[in-house]
Amino acid sequence: MSDFDKIVLDFFANYHDRKMKKWQGFFLSDHTQAIMCNQSKRKVRYTLRKEMTQEEIGMQLLQAYSNHRRVHIQVKIIDSNDQLSADITGVVEGYNAEVIIVDGQQVKLDDINNIKVE
Repeated sequence: MSDFDKIVLDFFANYHDRKMKKWQGFFLSDHTQAIMCNQSKRKVRYTLRKEMTQEEIGMQLLQAYSNHRRVHIQVKIIDSNDQLSADITGVVEGYNAEVIIVDGQQVKLDDINNIKVE
């Protein structure tokens, strides 16, 4: 048996695998960065604006659609953490009696709390 073979056999005979500890240094910085980003997003709290009537919502949508203006739509839906989601922002691409489409995303008219037109 050569010296190299003896070294290799000796290495594997005495090798102790640290399992996940050896990978911790590789993913720790990325993982920490993702956690910090997630925490900063969760710290943002959105306040409930004044609820608009269906007529007011319809007038704002008509104005935004006909003038190709951006809108900020606040929906009434509250997530599992009792928080409002971020406004849906974009250009109104179309709407009917039940749903509007803002940048490809469908929003039910009944779910809309408030609309701001830029």
